[in-house]
Amino acid sequence: MAYEALYRRYRPQTFEGIVGQEHIIAILKNQVRSGRPAHAYLFVGSRGTGKTSTARILARAVNCLDPQDGEPCGACEACLSMKENNVDIVEMDAATNSSVDDARSLIEKARFMPMQLKKKVYIIDEVHALSGAAFSALLKTLEEPPAHVLFILATTEPQKVPATIISRCQRMDFHRLSIAAMTGCIKDILALSGAEISDEGIAAIARTAEGGMRDALSLADQCISFCGGHVSTEDVYSVLGSMDADFLFEMADALIDFAPHRALTLLDRVVGDGRDLSVFMRDVTLHFRALLLAKLCGDCADLLDCTPDAMRRYLAQAERCSELRLLRAQETLLKAQSGARMVDMPRVLFEGALARIARPEESEKDMEELSMRMERLEKKIDALEAAPIAPREAVRETPVFSEARDAAPWEAPREEKAARPAPKQEAVPKEESEAKPEARAEAAAQSGAWTAESLWKKLLDRLYAEDRMLQVIAMSGKAHELNANALTVYFDSEPKLKAVQKPQNAALLNGLLKELAPGVTLKTAFGEREGDLDAQMKSLFGTDVEIVD
Repeated sequence: MAYEALYRRYRPQTFEGIVGQEHIIAILKNQVRSGRPAHAYLFVGSRGTGKTSTARILARAVNCLDPQDGEPCGACEACLSMKENNVDIVEMDAATNSSVDDARSLIEKARFMPMQLKKKVYIIDEVHALSGAAFSALLKTLEEPPAHVLFILATTEPQKVPATIISRCQRMDFHRLSIAAMTGCIKDILALSGAEISDEGIAAIARTAEGGMRDALSLADQCISFCGGHVSTEDVYSVLGSMDADFLFEMADALIDFAPHRALTLLDRVVGDGRDLSVFMRDVTLHFRALLLAKLCGDCADLLDCTPDAMRRYLAQAERCSELRLLRAQETLLKAQSGARMVDMPRVLFEGALARIARPEESEKDMEELSMRMERLEKKIDALEAAPIAPREAVRETPVFSEARDAAPWEAPREEKAARPAPKQEAVPKEESEAKPEARAEAAAQSGAWTAESLWKKLLDRLYAEDRMLQVIAMSGKAHELNANALTVYFDSEPKLKAVQKPQNAALLNGLLKELAPGVTLKTAFGEREGDLDAQMKSLFGTDVEIVD
């Protein structure tokens, strides 16, 4: 006789045998007990959670001649006929029967009365794989099927099922199974099969299955095939390609204790034992997730779905590490797992991830140093803004413009900003300023000993910090005369003169001039209009021309 897998041999035959779906079982049993089942159901859930098994049990229950408290009796003529394949219980896989013709064929056959049972039941697995046309063809029949027909649709991807289909069915959401529920069920099935697996090995199988009973039984079957009727914990981890819990705690200790050499040695042991690196890194990531949750939530055995002893170990290890470091370790491991799919040497990638986790002080030191440098720069900037500006007696370098003489100011080329004035200087202590020419010039200026040229240069310096574009335009002006009431400046370009004479620009210039020389206003004019022969000649022939009477 051919060998039958555990998950097929010990498939539940009654509602009571369904594990972890009590909320659904209670509804279905009440409907069968009252004789009012729905005309269509949609079973939604991840793989291995009991959707198909529940559908088959429901098909037997609604056809049972003597149901016992909502359960099929298993002894009547209908129940006995359903132990083998029955023509009135139709199971189809939508992945291989997805066309509109398959849907139409199903609809045509549904009109005929059942041959042996009370109801004809259609179980459509992976219904999301049907085509759009097939869904449309099935829509009307699903909404108002014949009284003798029951539809049970099952899917792992409900988002792909049209809303019009979902609204015509009673939706039942199957939950992922807890580790406790899975371990109890696996033990019962192993006892029936005559095999034995250690408790820790069963727990490891349940964790790896991630809530799917079929996956768990397939792994248990694999372990039995590998080791025989008695399977140890080490045998289970060898089959799974992973390491035991003690090894994961040891790896976490090495990373938390800033010991990269220990962590890399343990990784080499994993490789040497022939374990799957991707599985091991996944286990390490889940371990650090458990540590982070233990750090944030305290005793959360229900959240982690672990034993009380494992919870105590998580809490003790999490106390030795900060929340931020656990979070960064988890993020580093997730990035390494994601990148491992795209590199030829995942071991090198994992070694780098472990080294970064074990040596976080390097990156933290870099961040701290960068933060300190930024703080020092901010303090210097604040000091420069608060310090008075010392006048510079050196000759100011005037930028050379490449545009035509009468070009508009907004057409000035951007690359000539290099010729703008130097940035502000820091304040000089009082005792040192007495010996410097700049300080003496500042003192003389404050006493009223301004000249037209020096006052205009000082005004341009102040303007640099307020409006750099206006300062570039104003630099073409030539200071002509300074008296008690006005500083006269000539411009040889009418567009630039108009730009300076704009109300907002004139207000800014006069405000700055008032700070330097109270009572003095700025008077700007075009040299040719003032009739100043000297200004006109110098504007035409340069400053080196000599005017002879």
